[in-house]
Amino acid sequence: MQNLEKNTEPFVQTIIRTILTTTIIAVILSWLHIFPLGDKSKLTLFEMIWSIVFCIVFGGHWLELVFVNQIKFALPKNIVLLYFIRIGYWFLCSIPLFFIANLINDLFSHKTGQLGHWWAFGCFYIVIQLLMHAIMHIRFKKSFYNGVY
Repeated sequence: MQNLEKNTEPFVQTIIRTILTTTIIAVILSWLHIFPLGDKSKLTLFEMIWSIVFCIVFGGHWLELVFVNQIKFALPKNIVLLYFIRIGYWFLCSIPLFFIANLINDLFSHKTGQLGHWWAFGCFYIVIQLLMHAIMHIRFKKSFYNGVY
């Protein structure tokens, strides 16, 4: 069966949007001092934050496309069930993103350490997704809030 609702976007547009989003989030996180400076310079800390956020945003984009273009069409059409499945999918997607973020953190650090707990990141990732879909909904685009897009 051909997917008539397939979501496509030019790769360059995806990269540009991801870089802009990542930069805005990284600036906010740097300004809020979420990550401890330790023995790093402010520039090195910003590079680390930017790299971590980029991987989460870019990886999350592709995981969203897998759901929108492939998985959702194999699921039952019950809207309430789709909402729960989508939230569960976001939680599961957060696990590899969390480990990638930890690997990047380790690359910038002299010692290995974790950014937190994977399950807490999963809950935070769900909140991020709900916020991003709220922004899309406000802009009158397809989103989680208007049909589990």
